[in-house]
Amino acid sequence: MKELNKDAGKVAGMFDEIARRYDLANHLLSGGVDFLWRRLAVRLSRVKKGDIVLDMCCGTGDLGFCFAKNSEAGKVVGCDFSGEMVRLARLKEEKLAKNGKFGDTEFEWATSDCTATSYADDSYDIISCGFGVRNMADLDSGLKEMHRLLKKGGRVCIIEFTLPENAVFRTVYLLYLRYILPIFGGIITGKLSAYRYFADSIVKWDKEVDLGRSLEAAGLEKVTIRSLSKGIAAIYVFGKA
Repeated sequence: MKELNKDAGKVAGMFDEIARRYDLANHLLSGGVDFLWRRLAVRLSRVKKGDIVLDMCCGTGDLGFCFAKNSEAGKVVGCDFSGEMVRLARLKEEKLAKNGKFGDTEFEWATSDCTATSYADDSYDIISCGFGVRNMADLDSGLKEMHRLLKKGGRVCIIEFTLPENAVFRTVYLLYLRYILPIFGGIITGKLSAYRYFADSIVKWDKEVDLGRSLEAAGLEKVTIRSLSKGIAAIYVFGKA
């Protein structure tokens, strides 16, 4: 497998290009199971009334909106290095807010590299990241930033892709990643190269990264790791003592 280029500017530009069709591609390619994963992540985060949530690599805001709809979070702050993703998140917030979807939850959005934000230390009760840490140019810096921003007693909640342990299902899933995902993702968004990158990044991530150990190395303590859908993704909940 060729080396992946995770230059922040290059990857942000790729996400800018697919932003308009990104949600549609996610929902279709996952068969809608991504909605269930997000709701479970919110539940496992154990959000308390009034908690402030920072959703890193927020994309178009789906995980942040899930916190607002399924918990009593007081505020959700979303940040992402793709300006187009953040723009669409703001538009979605305006539309959903008119329909009364969020209760009293406030929102704030920012275009920012999540490995080096300008937010103050110990500012957030919950820090979430849905399918974003895999794309960080410097994973260690990103996880250390989460530790810096998290309040004592707070929790980090990450959803990320993995590869199944079962040999048969793993083989079938790898065929899906290599052939079906890029083709259909390319058809939906018009950017075949982006979905080839996604497929390669998942395989490379599984070979090279133990996210649980990386979170512990960043100073966080394991609360739970929950495998999803026969091992194609996992939720990692870690705390700050």
